[in-house]
Amino acid sequence: MVGMPQVNRFPGRMVWRAVASGFGVGYAPVFPGTLGSLLALPFWYWGGGKGVVHFAALAVVLVLALPATAVEIRETGRKDPPSVVVDEIAGMLLAATGLPWGWKSVLPLFLLFRLFDILKTGPASWFNSRNGAIYVVADDLVAGIFANLAYRGILWVAG
Repeated sequence: MVGMPQVNRFPGRMVWRAVASGFGVGYAPVFPGTLGSLLALPFWYWGGGKGVVHFAALAVVLVLALPATAVEIRETGRKDPPSVVVDEIAGMLLAATGLPWGWKSVLPLFLLFRLFDILKTGPASWFNSRNGAIYVVADDLVAGIFANLAYRGILWVAG
């Protein structure tokens, strides 16, 4: 019909925003990043930190993280929207890579990841100063690598 405005019925934008926010967790009024990091724990449990399930989960999260983050950045107009927690999921999963699931490892690794994610040291600081979805995700991946190495260092020192 002539004169009728076209309606975009494709819900893709909302799906990407749901992925970016950890299906709404990122919209929590307090500690969305911490809550988002907790979303990685079931994936770590199922994959055990290694093997096909773990690496498949990490790969899927990484593949979805970039477009989802890009959509959320565009929709909010913010450089690093607090609603984006898929990057915390990816970073925490990377932190858990090669480490067996167990309550003795979960709490210290989780705390190390949050510490490095908040401090944004070294390359994470550089990534955090840039604009774009890849940088939003990359700073959390650096935090994950640092947390993994720090945890391994603690285990080595503790014997």
